[in-house]
Amino acid sequence: YLLKYLLGTSHGVQGRDLGVDDAKPQEVVWHDKAPEGKLDLLVTLDFRMSTTCLYSDIVLPTATWYEKNDLNTSDMHPFIHPLSTAVDPAWQSKSDWEIYN
Repeated sequence: YLLKYLLGTSHGVQGRDLGVDDAKPQEVVWHDKAPEGKLDLLVTLDFRMSTTCLYSDIVLPTATWYEKNDLNTSDMHPFIHPLSTAVDPAWQSKSDWEIYN
């Protein structure tokens, strides 16, 4: 796949709080020059067969919310949901932590 067709964000993992001190979002700057070349490998971790999985070279099945211990957050509320394992992961799926290790 060509790199110029992949989308990304600059603060995907460590987002900034844009509401602090009446801060306003920065203007989006369009870059006409997209990365060139081809993507050698696309690996996806997902518990459902999404469109990204269809285009991936490797799909690693992750455990669903009910199959792992985790912390879940949302920008819709100011608290954290602790998730507890209710059932064992199905087939060969693993938690994200097990896959990353």
